Amino acid sequence: MLGACASASSATVYKWVDDNGVTHYSDQPNPKAQKLEIADAQTYGSKQATLAPPAAAAAAPAAPASAPVCVIDSPSPGQVFLDTYAISGHVTLAHVGAGNSPTLTLDGQDVSSDLQPNGSFVIPEVDRGDHTLSLQVSGCTGNAISFSIRQRSAGGSNTVPMAPTVPGAPKAPGVGTTH
Repeated sequence: MLGACASASSATVYKWVDDNGVTHYSDQPNPKAQKLEIADAQTYGSKQATLAPPAAAAAAPAAPASAPVCVIDSPSPGQVFLDTYAISGHVTLAHVGAGNSPTLTLDGQDVSSDLQPNGSFVIPEVDRGDHTLSLQVSGCTGNAISFSIRQRSAGGSNTVPMAPTVPGAPKAPGVGTTH
């Protein structure tokens, strides 16, 4: 209620506490009331009057075009893929201009046909070893990343190696040795 009174132009407000201890505010006097003077509410004018007319705004210089973005998001540089023959990843292309199609290469071989419109790709049948993936787009300098594919050897087991065992307590000299 005080807020409502404060929004009015300079006003007189009466405040009192009743027999139950409840504080009241009113614009009507009460025998127990204390008279309060409330100052005018602070207001701010509209900024519309200070804005330039729309014709002047249209004459402002056009914002510069955003710089083109062409980057390989994944795989990350130095990433190692284990026990796979295919890699998946993603590229980000932005502001490269219409008609500028990206070229994605793996070790110099064009694999752009594996690149989807949303930027994702899966390259099948990648041999084990170290590889370089590059992205080029006309008018945009793309990045190149290196990654590795590692396979277990043909003679190796397909089980995960066990953690080393904790060494036993030291033995006294000559104990547990054969002569």
